[in-house]
Amino acid sequence: MNPSSQPATGNAGDPPPKIANAAKQPLASHCALVGLVAQKYAETHYPRRPDWALGALLAGFLHDIGKLDPAFQAQLAAGGPPDSPFGAGPRIHEMSWALTHLAFDPAKMRRHLPAGLAWPVIQYAVYWRQHTPINSWETKRFASLSQVCRKAGAWMQSYQEALSQLLAGIRTVAQVALFEIEPDVRLTGEVQTPAFDRGADLAHLGASMTEAQRELDKSMCAAIRSALLFADRMISPMGPGEVGDWLHAWRTHKRLPDLVQTVHEVDDYTTIPGDHRFTQGGLQI
Repeated sequence: MNPSSQPATGNAGDPPPKIANAAKQPLASHCALVGLVAQKYAETHYPRRPDWALGALLAGFLHDIGKLDPAFQAQLAAGGPPDSPFGAGPRIHEMSWALTHLAFDPAKMRRHLPAGLAWPVIQYAVYWRQHTPINSWETKRFASLSQVCRKAGAWMQSYQEALSQLLAGIRTVAQVALFEIEPDVRLTGEVQTPAFDRGADLAHLGASMTEAQRELDKSMCAAIRSALLFADRMISPMGPGEVGDWLHAWRTHKRLPDLVQTVHEVDDYTTIPGDHRFTQGGLQI
């Protein structure tokens, strides 16, 4: 492996680097590579929709930021199955969604994103990254994220620096500029879980969206979610050295290896639930 393919780990005595999964991938490298691969996947399948590819890139960067949670990091470092910071099973995607909701100002995001890509679409993909709910109780258990956001808000006040460092690390290894997080956490009222059916989320907009616009939004969400799912399943089984090599190749040549392979689900309690296996045949990047 090229020695420059991994970000520096710091000096002796520094806190250990944040890791993403049982494969011990650095969290910044994992998020960066998942975003880049998701972007390529969307560019390949939807070449006329560059805004969808940008959405996949940003959703990939943000999909696992909840894994900064110290309890999660401690459990993962100890070699045990990492639990959620909220208990009751792996719910890291909730934390990732809550931090995405809290850390970025929607008005600022609208100024940076193309008109065809709404910020709530990225938030939606970060939360509903799998093709189906985990189980029949999920939509009831996740009926409201207000408690999650309150916990995430308190956590962000103590660990905001860690989130800033993670985003800076993603920016370094991916060579893609990221948006700055907000200096102050602003909690706003009751926060409802994004509906799995994206159409239900759009119902409150009433006549402000045509039926064609609604269908396009749902198609965009499905495309970004599929790209994120594919990328996360492809990258998660890799060793940290292979992840570093891919990122080094990206920084050096702006190329990723061909993505022609069978993608298996990795059962390490840190990856996306879903189908046991799917194959992406004939895909050339």
